[in-house]
Amino acid sequence: MFWRKKLKNSLKISSKTRLIVTCAFFVAMAFVLSLMKIFAMPMGGSVTLASVPLIIVSIVHGPFYGLACAAVLGILKIFTSGHIIGWSQAVLDYPLAYAAFAIAGFCPRKSIVATIFITMAAFLVKTALHVFSGYLFFSGNLNASLAYNLYYSVPEMALCCVAVYAIVKNGAIFKIDAGR
Repeated sequence: MFWRKKLKNSLKISSKTRLIVTCAFFVAMAFVLSLMKIFAMPMGGSVTLASVPLIIVSIVHGPFYGLACAAVLGILKIFTSGHIIGWSQAVLDYPLAYAAFAIAGFCPRKSIVATIFITMAAFLVKTALHVFSGYLFFSGNLNASLAYNLYYSVPEMALCCVAVYAIVKNGAIFKIDAGR
């Protein structure tokens, strides 16, 4: 009898371990989705659905875990496919830009409209960081940075809002949340 109780206790997975594995899964999903480009610009920048897992993890587990996952993804992107020219690009275009999706963690529970607005706000912050990085890179040419970044950010935001809407409307986010 003693061995059964000990075996049963050893098979329990702590909630912290489950959370770490969940975050690692969402980072891996975001990384794979970042490699699946819907379209890419010749000078860099592409439309992907990589932000959807970051938004979901932020909504389900809160802004702190969304921020951690986004920073990990940004650093992973630097090491695997980043084209770093200056410090501003290394900091603003990767970890901080992805970290903008942690804003979704402040979304009220089970509100589809709020989720879409928060997703758009996160994209606005991400785009602002990219524009500022481009402004520094192009030596103060704000128009070039705006044109370049809006060309792929707006379609990506639209596609990601549709994907997040479909996930929230289906109730999948809140089913994940209930599984905690």
